[in-house]
Amino acid sequence: MGKRTRITRKSLKHDALLETASATTRFIEEHLNKILMAAVGVVVVVLVVAMVVRARRATELAASAALVTAQQTMNAGLLTQAAEQLQTVISQYPGTRSAGAAACYLGALFYQQGQHDQALVYFDDYLNSDGSPTLRRAALEGKAAIHEDRREFAAAAAIFREIASEYPDSPTGHWRALQDAIRCYRSDGDWASVRDAAREMLDTYPDSAYVGEARAVLAEAQVHLGT
Repeated sequence: MGKRTRITRKSLKHDALLETASATTRFIEEHLNKILMAAVGVVVVVLVVAMVVRARRATELAASAALVTAQQTMNAGLLTQAAEQLQTVISQYPGTRSAGAAACYLGALFYQQGQHDQALVYFDDYLNSDGSPTLRRAALEGKAAIHEDRREFAAAAAIFREIASEYPDSPTGHWRALQDAIRCYRSDGDWASVRDAAREMLDTYPDSAYVGEARAVLAEAQVHLGT
């Protein structure tokens, strides 16, 4: 009768490790093509993303250069030519920040030329894009100016109030927007809104150099309201 070999925990553990290694080897052999394809897929995705980022950067640079050219033309007083160049920026480089800025500039150009309907279209185009706060305010003020020119004072005042609400931490910007709103409310005979805007001025900026002006406006509103 042959000698029995005692199976120890150590040998069992060793065999388990061998089985695990063998299973891993079999998995790799069976799925090697899939693993390689997945790896290639990752590399392709990385390369595509890099190419897209590079292409976007190049597009933004080209759009920016075209916008600068249009601005120079506008500053030279060649408004018709500048409008054509700005429209080219919008059509050739859609989705870029420069295309958005071009829409705001076109709104301003059309406003200067008295083409208010066209100006409103481009101001709205800019406001629907992801632009800078400075140009956003310019577009809003452009829309308000058009409504005021048309004697649509309530609509203009509403925009100025919107501007004021967007710049709560900018004393100059907030105060000026409230002043503009008060002017429109006064033209519309809306003395309750004049009173409310004046009170907001006094509550927000009690130490302002223009606090006397706000008090005078509030007093005028109260006289008209009989309070």
